[in-house]
Amino acid sequence: MALPETIPTKISSEAAGYVSLTPVGREDLPCAELVERIVAVTGKDAEHIAEILRRGTFVSGPARYRWQRLDADAAELTVLLATLPDEQPERPFDGAKCHTIFLRGRRANVEIRDDFAKEKRLFKKTSFWESLLAALPTADAKYERYSYADKADVYSVKIPFEVARRIEQDAVLLKYSAVTQQIRLLDVASAELYVTR
Repeated sequence: MALPETIPTKISSEAAGYVSLTPVGREDLPCAELVERIVAVTGKDAEHIAEILRRGTFVSGPARYRWQRLDADAAELTVLLATLPDEQPERPFDGAKCHTIFLRGRRANVEIRDDFAKEKRLFKKTSFWESLLAALPTADAKYERYSYADKADVYSVKIPFEVARRIEQDAVLLKYSAVTQQIRLLDVASAELYVTR
């Protein structure tokens, strides 16, 4: 059976307990988008994806997706999966396309997004984002995987002690003191960098 262009889907929260009830959202998802959400959880495993489509339900993070059972044609599913990006371990790191950096510490992790980290404080010539990218040893960035959920290639770098101290000091460049404090308490050891294609 051919896959439909759009799939009427019910989306509910998996966080709901037996006491609290959460509303169920309804959305007509393009078939390719639903498959991409499944791939973010399963990877490009055509048999597993076909099984999920037949089951008519899957969970991603806090959301449960439900739809009417679909018998996917293996050839059509293979063609659809071929349109999704593959991992490219040979792909060099491109700082200009980096949009999110997870600073990983021994105690916790802090997510730094370019949209807020690029904001400059009053009378400061540089932003925390610029300072962070300059400090990280990105020449040693190691390709880890492609994240379908984030639509980005993911790289990792180990952070030497002196670089970690510089990051902690430069955290004052952030406009948000709560994030500055989180970074200073982090004891940074490594970072994951998310790069769009």
